[in-house]
Amino acid sequence: MLYLIDKPMAEIGLRTAARDPEAHVVLIQDGVYLSPDIDAPVSAVARDVTVRGVDLPPDIDRIPYDDVVAAIVEQEVKSFV
Repeated sequence: MLYLIDKPMAEIGLRTAARDPEAHVVLIQDGVYLSPDIDAPVSAVARDVTVRGVDLPPDIDRIPYDDVVAAIVEQEVKSFV
């Protein structure tokens, strides 16, 4: 399942994703400021990272917005945005 996480809803979103063994977290908007400590793949929307001038930790991948849209269409999503 894809979890879209923004900063205001991060606590509940990450807590929910941590219980899902198939979680993939995507940090979006101000969520790119987060450094989640979660045992799941974590990506951040590249455009949001660039606009905010954030240096991502090495374990967080940049993902183009178009790829996020494609993933939203292809799989189940929980939004914490």
